[in-house]
Amino acid sequence: MKNEIRVTYPKTEFLKLNQELKIYIGSLLDEFLDLGEQTLQSSFSYSLDSYYEKYTNDPYLSYAFFSSMNTGGAHPNHTIQTFVYQKEENKILTISDLEQKYSNLLSILSEESRNLLRKNPKIEHTKLGEEMLLEGTQPISDNFQHFVMTKDGILIFFEPYQVAPYAEGSFRILIPNSKFVF
Repeated sequence: MKNEIRVTYPKTEFLKLNQELKIYIGSLLDEFLDLGEQTLQSSFSYSLDSYYEKYTNDPYLSYAFFSSMNTGGAHPNHTIQTFVYQKEENKILTISDLEQKYSNLLSILSEESRNLLRKNPKIEHTKLGEEMLLEGTQPISDNFQHFVMTKDGILIFFEPYQVAPYAEGSFRILIPNSKFVF
């Protein structure tokens, strides 16, 4: 049995953001290390890989984490976690926070996501494909919880299974600032 952990994360100048990132990375490591309590296969390699991308758009500093945990299943589990830090307010911003400020936000995200994803060749143009797309882009907070703020707009991330089958992977789409009347 071989276990590998490859995790990177930033250290910023913002204490509150650092604390949140540390909590997230800690929970990711705890989840992986809890494998030790299960019956592990001696011939299998277990792994945790996590890396991040940084996005800046004053007054926001955003991070998107992409993690893959191979725990002996049919395929690795892939997750996405995002953090949007609002510097001036010393606060982690959630999609619910944006929703409170902009009542039509979820409708815009839903409509624009559907339009953009329908153009993606990885999205199946079948009844099942359309059902997955519609379900994963309903105008509800959970469907748009993985986002970052960029200078060009809001970048939304969709995990495997959210809008298409696992084999198609994850998706990211940019909803340009021009689509929002803030």
